[in-house]
Amino acid sequence: MLYLILSVLCSVLIANLLMVFKRRGQSSILPVFLGNYLMAAIFSWFNLPPGKTLMPTFDLLLGIATGALFLANFWVYQRCIVVNGLSLSVGVMRIAMIIPVLLAVLVFRESLNWWNVLGICAGVAAFSFQADLRELRKLLWIVGLFAVSGMTDASLKIYKELGSGVEPAFVLIIFTSAFVFTLLAIGLGKVPIALKSVLLGCLLGLPNRYSTVFFLKGLDSVPAALAYPLVAVSIVLLSIASDLVFWKKRAILRDALLWGLLVLSLVLLNMR
Repeated sequence: MLYLILSVLCSVLIANLLMVFKRRGQSSILPVFLGNYLMAAIFSWFNLPPGKTLMPTFDLLLGIATGALFLANFWVYQRCIVVNGLSLSVGVMRIAMIIPVLLAVLVFRESLNWWNVLGICAGVAAFSFQADLRELRKLLWIVGLFAVSGMTDASLKIYKELGSGVEPAFVLIIFTSAFVFTLLAIGLGKVPIALKSVLLGCLLGLPNRYSTVFFLKGLDSVPAALAYPLVAVSIVLLSIASDLVFWKKRAILRDALLWGLLVLSLVLLNMR
């Protein structure tokens, strides 16, 4: 459970760093992610165990595919925000936890008790409540975000079950391929690369890397069917808290109802 908590803290730190970036009014976030994936790849390389530079073909291909999904998920998320608004996009991305949960239960035969099922339902209800359906304009982007976010999360569970178990090498492949794909996107889009944006991305690199590392380690002790909703609910709760404390957001009644559902979800998910 400790590793899942650390993964959540890293994810919330990333969200707040991105808020800093947003307030600086940069025109494109791709250079930020270029620095992010570069730093994550460098640290992953130095954390490789001795003699683990060669990987099985399955690990290599899954790592490259996951790196592509990391970038694709970000791109679809950004486009969905533009088309459908922030609240609906965030809600859809969190509800996408259903995909890895179903994968864990139906394919890898993990089990849930009824309290846990109710906890997942409470979490989904909270994310749905967070989303404003009045913003819905382009359904295709919503479906795409749901699918890509779910597949991105599910790829880590697939590696945990079918991969070789050399997680440092797998993480290196993820972030190296994500860096290459980001560089290609910048080149094809002729996006200018500002040094400040890349340096800010380097700050994102460490928490981004360790959010993945800690989550993979967390799957050793917590079933994926519980780990995914636990992490999703916790990230939203802490993000709300950081909005109130650091960004001075004013809470309304709807926020209180959302927090109540999220806390209920956390309690039910932890019942055995």
